Amino acid sequence: MIDHVIHILPDAVANQIAAGEVVQRPASVVKELMENAIDAFAKNIKVHIKDGGKTSIQIMDDGMGMSEVDARLAFERHATSKISEANDLFSISTFGFRGEALAAISSVAQVELQTRKEGNDLGFKIELHGSKLINQEPIVCQQGSIFTVKNLFYNIPARRRFLKSDIIEFKHILDEFHRIAMAHPTIAFSLTHNDTEIYSLSPTSLKQRIIHIFGKNLSNELVDINVDTSIITIRGFIGKPEYAKKKSGLQFFFVNNRYMRHPFLYRVILNAYENLLLPETLPSYFIFFECDPNSIDVNIHPTKTEIKFEDERAVSQILEAAVRQTLGKTNILPNIDFENESSIKLPNFSKNQPLNAPKIQINPNYNPFEQTKTKQVTKDWQKLFEQDTPSISPAETQHKIPLETYNETGNSGVLQIKNQYLLVPVKSGIMLIDQYRAHVRILYEMLEEKYKQDEVYTEKLIFPEILHLPIHHAEYFKSLIPHLKRLGFIITTLSDGQFNVEGIPSYWSNFNLASTMEHFIHQFEESEKNPEELNINEMLVQLARSSAIKKGQSLSENERQHLFDSLFSTSQPQYTPDGKTIFHIIPNEDIDQLFK
Repeated sequence: MIDHVIHILPDAVANQIAAGEVVQRPASVVKELMENAIDAFAKNIKVHIKDGGKTSIQIMDDGMGMSEVDARLAFERHATSKISEANDLFSISTFGFRGEALAAISSVAQVELQTRKEGNDLGFKIELHGSKLINQEPIVCQQGSIFTVKNLFYNIPARRRFLKSDIIEFKHILDEFHRIAMAHPTIAFSLTHNDTEIYSLSPTSLKQRIIHIFGKNLSNELVDINVDTSIITIRGFIGKPEYAKKKSGLQFFFVNNRYMRHPFLYRVILNAYENLLLPETLPSYFIFFECDPNSIDVNIHPTKTEIKFEDERAVSQILEAAVRQTLGKTNILPNIDFENESSIKLPNFSKNQPLNAPKIQINPNYNPFEQTKTKQVTKDWQKLFEQDTPSISPAETQHKIPLETYNETGNSGVLQIKNQYLLVPVKSGIMLIDQYRAHVRILYEMLEEKYKQDEVYTEKLIFPEILHLPIHHAEYFKSLIPHLKRLGFIITTLSDGQFNVEGIPSYWSNFNLASTMEHFIHQFEESEKNPEELNINEMLVQLARSSAIKKGQSLSENERQHLFDSLFSTSQPQYTPDGKTIFHIIPNEDIDQLFK
């Protein structure tokens, strides 16, 4: 019979358990090691990555380095130079402070450290595989530290299998690199992936650092925000409303140069931009908070990205006031607009201007008794509108539904509401159509038909178009080029995020190539799908979504009618390819109820 069942875990096992929280993926290793380099007062930090961090991660810095004893102790659990007592947790100004990072990393990877402290003639090298000491010896090396992490999760096959593709993992590394590089513009950073230099950032100002990372287009999109109070200091930049995009990714909060996620403050920002943004768009912002370390708690989560403020309500009010004040000072807030699109324009007359009689235009060929041709309508079309709610399912057999719209007086027409919806009077009530979703369905079926019939022809451009993409998008776009070639594009890679578009599909003439491709890339980045796993149907859906007319776009009468007719010539007019409802019918009975 067993006397006891509780026992103390070996250090190696305990470190692997800790690694489950600290080391989630290669990006976690990059973050921890870069923060350690910053805490060591490094002025130059170099990051070398191979195969998305799965094969090798190397961080080189010129910081203060470590002695032989410190290098050995650094890999022990709960070993740190940042804090010495419990009270230090309430005034943390450094980044790596838990004493778990190096122990956790060395337990799930093969780690080598070369380091030399300032003033020492010789450095020290130590190697660990899965927390086991392999080698240690004095060496000749430069001042600072060089961490090399190889074969991450080599001893935990299940964790390694769950890693994404190289390009996806490298995207997460880029995110961590961006956050740290932005927070420390006075430090030089470089990033190399598979022997290709991605970034080489020299010390500069905050705005220039942001522009160097995300592209020069941001130079005209950002305005300064600067507020100093007794509670907190806010500095940084916010984006002009007219440059707001439908995608997220350029929204950053920092507290004492530490990146943080804060859903509540995110909503505060959106409230400050109220009525200034187009539907479903997000403003860019790079906001830095500076406050007393005693007034925040960063010890909530192992990733140290969740921060609690002592007086969160006061911080939120200061932030909202600061954003509104910045928007007002820079004349970004719009004047009162009463929808002047349809207003009557009165001409201006001067005293000396001669008055001319208005000219009456007459159509001599007009004949009121001439009979016009009417559309031939299939006898079963009424069934679409006899139901209170549409019941067509994507799983049903596809069939085309010819349609003629009319109301009880016989007048037909397609109206636009809010530059977002189409309103059509029908026999059973009023039909509301989402113009964006309708166009997605139309484009998808057009692309699908051309692809199935092998009618995807490439049109060579007389003047090839240069596509400029931010570096963090360029790496992902490279993996999509083979798939785009199947759809009729001819694209070659240049350098520094530039691509030469030599040919486009014959159906592509009416679309903005740059904006469509950027949206296209963002959609796939968010899905985090491995490029090799993509099928042609997913490509067609995403391409249709990226190319469709956006909400807020005004359509002419002919465009509205053409969009409506094209929708009901598709096989599934009620649903988008991903199953979202395209139109709803408000029955006459519901309309009558509103006036009782």
